[in-house]
Amino acid sequence: MVEEQNPPATTSGTSTDGWTTLIDTKWEIGGGIENYWCATKTFHEDLYINAFRPLGSTGTHHTLLLWASGSSPDSESVCGPTLDQSLLFASGVGTDDLVFPEGVALKIPAGTQLLLNLHLFNTTTDPLPGISGTLVKTLDPSEVKQEAEMIMPGAPGISVPPNSPGSVQGDCTFPGDATLMSVWPHMHKYGTHMRVTHQTGAGEVTLHDAPFSFTEQKNYPITPVQVLAGDRIHYECSYMNTTSKTLGFGTSSDDEMCFLGLYRYPKLASACQF
Repeated sequence: MVEEQNPPATTSGTSTDGWTTLIDTKWEIGGGIENYWCATKTFHEDLYINAFRPLGSTGTHHTLLLWASGSSPDSESVCGPTLDQSLLFASGVGTDDLVFPEGVALKIPAGTQLLLNLHLFNTTTDPLPGISGTLVKTLDPSEVKQEAEMIMPGAPGISVPPNSPGSVQGDCTFPGDATLMSVWPHMHKYGTHMRVTHQTGAGEVTLHDAPFSFTEQKNYPITPVQVLAGDRIHYECSYMNTTSKTLGFGTSSDDEMCFLGLYRYPKLASACQF
């Protein structure tokens, strides 16, 4: 069953603890339905985000917040899955707050339109309404020392035999020097473990090595680590296929994924070199 990401929060203004709604949308899906819902919003002033909090009612499988392309009017509508590198923030079931180090912020320039892409899954037989979105804390421009970004490389070729364990591996070679500050593993309900290492010419250092739970897709802040141009971030996703069918890649909760959300600063010209 897909549970809510976080308890419902205010959908407008600023709360007493400093959280502000960046973007949100109301939706409703029928019983037993799995689909996607999108909302766009244009920002007219520069915004410097130092912390993210997901807002996800029951039925929110995952949320992607992306830079929108084009210049269409702001809208809300049924849509399809979006899997690309133009991410600002991602969350799944049970994702917690993501807070950057002091003086580090992700900038949304004035005139930018953001796209909120929701993957919804109603496991009940009745219609299910909800509100999903993203809350943020911001910094004054004078407080910003480093501009951050999110990238989310993935591993292709998932193929796990019926009633068997399996794994897949991937790499992200950094195109320039940057400081890595947090990792966010993402798989689906058959994912069991993710291991992440920083590989250099001198060897490797483990950044994350822990079980994965679909219902607790947490952010894992790490002690900021310098990654040099040409260094690799290597990741391995493990699964346990408890079904009678071969498990492969797909956007449905009944398929699998292997994505690694990485938060780093400063912004680089490209996400990874392959």
